[in-house]
Amino acid sequence: MRDLVDDEKGSDMARDDRTDDPDRVPEEWVEPEEQTTIRPAEEERTIERTAVERGPAPPVGPPGGPDVEEAVVRESETIRRRDDGTIERDTVRHEERRRSPTERIGLALAVLLLLLAAAGAAYWYFTQEQTTEVPSVQGLPVDRAVSELQDEELEADIVTEPNDAEEGTVFAQSPDAGTEVDEGSSVRINVSGGPDSTPVPNAVGRGEAEARDALVAAGFQVETKEVFSEREPGLVVSQEPAAGADVANGETVTISVSKGTGLVEVPNVVGLSRGEAEAELSSAKLEANVVEVPSDQPEGSVIAQNPVGGQLRQGSAVRLNVSAGR
Repeated sequence: MRDLVDDEKGSDMARDDRTDDPDRVPEEWVEPEEQTTIRPAEEERTIERTAVERGPAPPVGPPGGPDVEEAVVRESETIRRRDDGTIERDTVRHEERRRSPTERIGLALAVLLLLLAAAGAAYWYFTQEQTTEVPSVQGLPVDRAVSELQDEELEADIVTEPNDAEEGTVFAQSPDAGTEVDEGSSVRINVSGGPDSTPVPNAVGRGEAEARDALVAAGFQVETKEVFSEREPGLVVSQEPAAGADVANGETVTISVSKGTGLVEVPNVVGLSRGEAEAELSSAKLEANVVEVPSDQPEGSVIAQNPVGGQLRQGSAVRLNVSAGR
């Protein structure tokens, strides 16, 4: 019985030793669980204690909250009686610290804010439209042009058209090189399909209107000029380019249309005054080339002409020698 009292005193002394620590907050002990085991050779008692200790913790969470850190202390003390009657004490102490509710809430809020910030940054990044500069692909083969556009995260909208540029090369693009556009935009590239040529239909021997209609129907523009010809007036006597030549659509074909021979009889104006002679030649669709020469004939009269009679084309000049007197 005395030994049991000594055991209780030892336990009280151990408890008092803990309270002498000036840095420790008083423990909140829960009801101890005791277990006593009696062995044949000795008497033994095991006492188990559980306590919650609170101490200062770093400020976390809203001001005014419980700003403490908790520690769960589990202590097991075994008291044995040796054969010689002395008391042996064996104490095992296990301390487990845990965060206070305020600190746990603050930590959770910090993690939540970090997640929200990361989500916001990800949303901003993936919703931003990236831009790029349109490269110059004019003059490049179509395959290389498409590759260079793809390197800049752009798509190629290929349009093949007749053009004088080498077949299969880019002769135009839109937007122009150097334009800033959104990634994924389409760039139209016009690719040459080679000259679109058509044989020129024959217009020679046809009337002007018929020849013009045939050429326009074949995709050509027509230019007309009148020429003197032995052919009947109004008929096409020549064309440029010639019939059968391969010419790009839309090119101009020039046709020469006969306005007749244009030959007129040269009137005889010798002996007439200068004014009368010029009027006579003009009526014959000829021009007068007047040269004044000294002469005994009356001043201002025509004393000679060249040619004398015969035929000349309309618009030709006839030389008139007009007397200048003495």
